[in-house]
Amino acid sequence: MRPRRKHERFVRRLETEFVGEGKNYRAISSDFSRYGLFIRTNHAFVPGTELDIVIHLPDGTNCKLRGLVRRAIKTTIVSLKNGMGIELVHRDGNYIRFLKEFDPTETDEPCSFTAHTPAQPEGHPKTDHSIPPEFVIIICGKCGVKNKVRSERLSHGPKCGKCGSSISPQV
Repeated sequence: MRPRRKHERFVRRLETEFVGEGKNYRAISSDFSRYGLFIRTNHAFVPGTELDIVIHLPDGTNCKLRGLVRRAIKTTIVSLKNGMGIELVHRDGNYIRFLKEFDPTETDEPCSFTAHTPAQPEGHPKTDHSIPPEFVIIICGKCGVKNKVRSERLSHGPKCGKCGSSISPQV
């Protein structure tokens, strides 16, 4: 069976703060890798949401990261981890040093990963992040979960954050 993840994960649980859609949240981060991490929270955002993240490292320093939500898990089942899988688009030197503790082969590559940021469709203006985007709540027809989807992304064929089936707004 082929491994699901592209990069090795390092399991640590660290206190984290993140800002999404202008609101501050506190959570626990785990499963760190070169390009991503998992934030355990009950305040998961829809995939595509950009977050500013601060991780409090064991040595007392902080990492300042920027990432995109790639998957969100919201469930009432206690055994499952609620939270968000984050793809990093920017990481600082403290984060690189933190990863080197677990993986000495970690390189000091550039701190911004432009190749991982979503491409802006042609003819669309760049998004102004100072104005909160409008959202639509779509209930999945398969599992009944409410999904918060940016209006501008409705044409991209959104999928349910829980079961992964295609969702569309009721007309």
